[in-house]
Amino acid sequence: MRLVSHIDLLTPLLSDPPHLAVLRDAQAWSTIKEHAARYGVAALVAYAVRPHVSGADRAWCDQVLVESWMRHDRMLRHLDYLLGVFAAEDIPVLCLKGPLLARRYHNPPFLRKASMDLDLAVMTKDLPRACDALAAVGYTLTTPIREALREYHHVELDHPSRPHLELHFRLSHRALGIPVEEMFDRAVASSIPGGREARVLGPADQLLHLILHLATSRFGTLFHLHEIRRVCRAEPAEVVVEAIRRAVRHHYGGVIRMMDAAFRSRWNESFIPAGAIVPKTWLNWRVTPKLYRAFEEFSLPGRRMSVTDRVRARWMDFQLTDRPTDALRAAIFFLETARYSVTRAAHWRAREIRFTQGRAGTGAH
Repeated sequence: MRLVSHIDLLTPLLSDPPHLAVLRDAQAWSTIKEHAARYGVAALVAYAVRPHVSGADRAWCDQVLVESWMRHDRMLRHLDYLLGVFAAEDIPVLCLKGPLLARRYHNPPFLRKASMDLDLAVMTKDLPRACDALAAVGYTLTTPIREALREYHHVELDHPSRPHLELHFRLSHRALGIPVEEMFDRAVASSIPGGREARVLGPADQLLHLILHLATSRFGTLFHLHEIRRVCRAEPAEVVVEAIRRAVRHHYGGVIRMMDAAFRSRWNESFIPAGAIVPKTWLNWRVTPKLYRAFEEFSLPGRRMSVTDRVRARWMDFQLTDRPTDALRAAIFFLETARYSVTRAAHWRAREIRFTQGRAGTGAH
């Protein structure tokens, strides 16, 4: 018999309407309060149960909701500032996830999992200019642009007093991901309170991004799985079909089939609507609700991974590839990046040794 997991306890409270029977089990409710934030659903749980609890439990709900509102408001203000920076330099930018996605699909918006950073997208040709504009207002690149283009799907920038920023030139999946250029023509208008205009991903691209983002975390974030279901219910079926079509076109059919396994596992319903065509993958027999549960258990939030775990993670990723050639391409990429990382680490160690020896030599004189 399978043990009840934290996600098993949390999921019923994310239904619409929420299933509140768990509130009658004091131990289960205590576990929910302890772990809801870890899975990104504390605000959703607090909002769902607040009318049905009192005393210390209601105080817990109020604290969670106030903190969530404050973080959401703070991120909106920082996003407004950043859009102003890009507008001044006439750099087209798309808002990914974050507070504008919250305003689009969550009511109230601050129920969305609070982000610790902001995600924006720029076209590759605009990346150097965008980084220069951000450097001028105090942001610092954590990785050189050339290295990021070779290995990643975004550059990361830090600021001493503002949130961490991820500037995407691909949607996800590091250097194997989908370039963002095609999304700009399909973008739609949005706005920030106060009137500043913004651009966000079109509905099908937005859903595609959320799916791929969840896949890169190996389906370990309950909030993002719940959010994908929320978006699917908010948008017409044609949007879901189009998102799936684009995923298949870019060879993410295995990811779509895993999404379907996740929906069947957690809500006993299909993710793939009628009319969507998802070809079978080369390891299609592996992509089942059982494999989804394995992903879920493997990707517990905050878990540290050993070298053995990392090898296992790669094997889990390969099971979602569409074709042997896709798996081979991914394997080659990760071997190359691993080799480059080892070479780079050795280079920096050698520099550190030379620097230390040089200081010691100077001190001897």
